[in-house]
Amino acid sequence: MIFKPRAIALLVAIIPTLSQLSAQTAPQPMSLAACTQHAIQHSPLVRKSELEIRQGEQYIKEVLSVGYPQININGDFTYNVELPTSLIPGEFFGAPGELIAVQFGTTLNSSAGISLNQLVFDKTFFLGIEATRKLNDLNRLLATKTKEEVAFDVSKMYYQVQLVSKQRQILEANLDQVNRLYDMVSKQQQNGLAKKIDVDQIGVNRINLETQLRNLNLQLEQLLRTLKFYMAMPLDQPITLSDTIDEKGYTLPEASVIKPDFTQQTTLSILDMQRVLNEYNVARYKAGYWPTLSAFGSYNFQGQGNDFGALGSGDNWFRFSMIGLRLNVPVFDGFRKRSLVEQANIELLQIAEDRRRAYDGLQMQYDNAMLQLNTNLNNLKVLAENRRVAEEVYRVSLRRFSEGVAPVTELLTAETSMRQAQANYLSSLLQVKLAELELLNARGILLPTLTSGK
Repeated sequence: MIFKPRAIALLVAIIPTLSQLSAQTAPQPMSLAACTQHAIQHSPLVRKSELEIRQGEQYIKEVLSVGYPQININGDFTYNVELPTSLIPGEFFGAPGELIAVQFGTTLNSSAGISLNQLVFDKTFFLGIEATRKLNDLNRLLATKTKEEVAFDVSKMYYQVQLVSKQRQILEANLDQVNRLYDMVSKQQQNGLAKKIDVDQIGVNRINLETQLRNLNLQLEQLLRTLKFYMAMPLDQPITLSDTIDEKGYTLPEASVIKPDFTQQTTLSILDMQRVLNEYNVARYKAGYWPTLSAFGSYNFQGQGNDFGALGSGDNWFRFSMIGLRLNVPVFDGFRKRSLVEQANIELLQIAEDRRRAYDGLQMQYDNAMLQLNTNLNNLKVLAENRRVAEEVYRVSLRRFSEGVAPVTELLTAETSMRQAQANYLSSLLQVKLAELELLNARGILLPTLTSGK
């Protein structure tokens, strides 16, 4: 075929463009740290917790506003359809012993003014300010807890995706070997060197492997979708993982000597902050026995007249003003404040029980994770050797079958044992990774460890 110069130039122009499009659509491999950071930045759960922090900041301003001057402008207009009637002793009108009905006032009345109220002293107000600031500290801790939970879910799913990917890789290699074996035995059977039953048995094994591979592909696709859901990534966006699950670097540096340390545990910090808030509640309810003092003042104008012309005249408008202090001393409220104090004290006792149970739960989580880690680390050594032996047995059986000294059943049995040994090893390796996550989570250092990429 002869290419014309114009066609060659067109191909030269298109090839770089196609390369750029391929580079744009190819997903960048993401490490566990990158997946965790993406989830924290985009998760609706994390965003909601951050919105609660912003809401708490506005709540602090709401509480503070009570201590600022409260200034209001007011005005009203009244049309008296019928003036009110009052009874006045007749002595004022020369009719002693009688009551005379008299109507006072004007048909139209209007007033306008400005009022100011200022809180001077209220102990519950000052305690409330401190409590609301602590409440926002609690919101920040809850946001951190949400991030930890998101990171934990992403990490578990990340490792499961790695496991299934590794299983698929091994199964594809095994299927490739079986396909080559099937082709070889089929040719031997055609040449009269192998039995049809041998071909059929290998064919059945091949179909089983193909079915397992399809199921693994389905499982991997579902796990990837779940991972993207936890990461708050569009489900139709392609993703590849950069890390691989293997036997290298699977232990914590201090796994053998690590001690339980829950000082950085967010769960305990949340309960401690709840205890502080309830202590403020106790103090605030007790402060309700203290008197409160506020200042007030107003400046007003009042207009009167029997028609709008008179009401509009400046001569019919009069001003008046006042300033004062208002003292309120609680005397008896039916034991309401005492009941509130007792309720808050009971809540303190409940929080203490919650913290004790939470600490025991963390200790249990830590102990179980250490047991799981140590058990599976020991299992890995045994299973690694078992995998090596099973693979060697399969190679020997394959050679013996190729030499015609071993039946196909021996080869298929060896292949099945090898696949089982490989699966057991990978399963134990996954349990090691999950145990590490549990340890980090129990100690409260999961999030910084994951986001640092270590």
